[in-house]
Amino acid sequence: MKIALLLILSALPLVVGVGVLAYLMSSARRKDEADPEARERERRAGQLAYAGALAGGLVHEIKNPLNSLSLNLQLLAEEWANAETPEERRALKRIQMLLAETNRLAGTLDDFLGFARGQPLRPAPCDVNRLIEEVAAFIAPELESKQVELRKCLEPLPACTLDGNLIRQALLNLLLNAKEAMEEGRPREIILRSGAADGWLRIDVIDTGRGIPPENMEKIFEAFYSTRKGGTGLGLPTARRIVEQHEGRLLVHSEPGKGSCFALVVPVAPRRAPAGQKPKEART
Repeated sequence: MKIALLLILSALPLVVGVGVLAYLMSSARRKDEADPEARERERRAGQLAYAGALAGGLVHEIKNPLNSLSLNLQLLAEEWANAETPEERRALKRIQMLLAETNRLAGTLDDFLGFARGQPLRPAPCDVNRLIEEVAAFIAPELESKQVELRKCLEPLPACTLDGNLIRQALLNLLLNAKEAMEEGRPREIILRSGAADGWLRIDVIDTGRGIPPENMEKIFEAFYSTRKGGTGLGLPTARRIVEQHEGRLLVHSEPGKGSCFALVVPVAPRRAPAGQKPKEART
């Protein structure tokens, strides 16, 4: 009886995930066929609901032995901290490399779980320009270490109602993505620009990096797609998910060899955009 109960309980996340997915799919079929963007958002929501239902148990099963492995590697590193011979120093270096890799994997699991499950939206009055200044100040030392100049062009904004913590996370992800796009031998500059019009708030992150090849444009928002060694490929998908939670859009315009502009566009206050009214495309 206990075994049967445990099997039933362990299957609940899957059952819930499948149920949510079925509901979202049936809801999507009832949407207006003339709105492919709405259908695409529904499709992604269904995928994420299913992934979130499975992610918790999967991450739990992996992280327990991973944490145990990390702890034992830390203990080994402490025991070999005073390595003297070349052999001992090589052994210590291998231990440190394994420890760094287990920590990276643990971080990837946390990122995936956060992406799959998402966070509930908690809208509140938000001073967006102040939020931009705070994020810029936070990332400035890292940009300076990479010799990247950060410029700001912030226009006066109306009172906004947003989830400031989530918008901060999305903006930080876009800035980190812009930083990684920089190349040697080229101007290294990121421009943060804000503005508002017709009930929409817009934050542009413009970089002078390598740009995005047209064949990769459809891939950049796919989970785990990354052209950077060691990247999780979750920064841009997470940013887009946050923007869409706010009933907005994350737009991108890029030219290979010149740079990219990512535009975070959301309503000034939570609402559905009037039929036919959409944010303008991103332009550098």
